[in-house]
Amino acid sequence: MIPEHIRHKLRTIDSIATLPHIATEILSMMRNNNATMRHIAVVIEQDPSVTAKILKVANSPLWGYSGRVENVQRALVMLGLKQVSNIVIAISLYSTFAKLKPNPFFDRAKFWLHSVGTAQVARKFTSQIGLHFHGEEFVAGLLHDLGKMVLDQFWGDLFQEIIQEARETSQPIFSVEQKRLGCSHAEIGAYLLQNWNFPSSIVNVLAYHHTPQLSEGYRDLVGVIHISEILCELWGVGFDEDLESSSPYDNPSWQFLRQHSPKLSVFDLERFVFEMNTEMDNAQLFLNLVNE
Repeated sequence: MIPEHIRHKLRTIDSIATLPHIATEILSMMRNNNATMRHIAVVIEQDPSVTAKILKVANSPLWGYSGRVENVQRALVMLGLKQVSNIVIAISLYSTFAKLKPNPFFDRAKFWLHSVGTAQVARKFTSQIGLHFHGEEFVAGLLHDLGKMVLDQFWGDLFQEIIQEARETSQPIFSVEQKRLGCSHAEIGAYLLQNWNFPSSIVNVLAYHHTPQLSEGYRDLVGVIHISEILCELWGVGFDEDLESSSPYDNPSWQFLRQHSPKLSVFDLERFVFEMNTEMDNAQLFLNLVNE
């Protein structure tokens, strides 16, 4: 539970109290099973900046399409309605938070590389082990640490103390947050997404990505993001030592996912980590495209 004084501040901060308009519309339409690709395209095309970025992403190597995507409707046909909608939501949220004031103590470039890297790894990992989340794993991976950005921006001095204490005592950041704030960045991020009417599956990921064993639903998606974050840590793009070092094979989420994916029994983890260079290159490419 988030203490009332934290919730009150979150409700009164104009820059984060409201989800960007285009993302609100897309989420609403995705909940409406009658929404067509043309309806979605019209909403996206109302924002020239988002439209341009969608086309850049669609024409990049990220999704492996070799043709030319010249308009949003074509992007929807080639990538799928769910995939494009998830990308739009990701871009709009990224753009919102990327505009916030810089903090020399908080390495934003490293933060976003870790976030997008987790999203890319989650996408590849789920594909290889035969699980299907229709693009939600990308958005969940991208947003899993959203609460850290909020803490950095609006509780900056305290968050700096929390990070320093975590480093000095070798504790995970979320444990120190819980002690100092009465809640963690995971709960803060989940609170925001719930207020923005995000799907409960993604809200659940933010709430439990450090404690997947406590999740009462969507444990497969939560577990995928948890494991993807560990893989990013192993590869070298962790963020502020927020994870306890351990082999993914020993992780309860890995054991849980094995029940849903027989392919994990023969999964070559070492090779996967070695080949993560491509995913990190794609993560940086995504950041470059949405920053242009």
